[in-house]
Amino acid sequence: MTNVLLIDDEAPIADVLARSLRAHGNTVRVAFTGMDGLLALTEEVPDVILLDISLPDITGWELLRRLSPLDRQRVPVIAYSASPLAPARVAEFKPAGVLTKPFPIGALVRLVDEVTSKDHRDG
Repeated sequence: MTNVLLIDDEAPIADVLARSLRAHGNTVRVAFTGMDGLLALTEEVPDVILLDISLPDITGWELLRRLSPLDRQRVPVIAYSASPLAPARVAEFKPAGVLTKPFPIGALVRLVDEVTSKDHRDG
């Protein structure tokens, strides 16, 4: 079972993603702001972070900047946005996966499985 932290400010999208991930056997904790996501990370370290880059308080990139380098190495991040992500930002933060909304739920589920199984093989 994979422990997922989903950070997305759009409740309907977060609900669909969380329900779909739970239907595939994952546990999902949802945060609706970047600051709530950072707080959630102090309470429990997930197996993977699903991060909407466009958040109302801080950007997903700023959230990643505030994480320690160790946390960023330890916990794979799948970044997503309605707009294509800037290649320079992707190169800077090196997320384990990148998706552009709208994306098929199956693609997200496969990517979560892929990055967490790879993480477990390496660790």
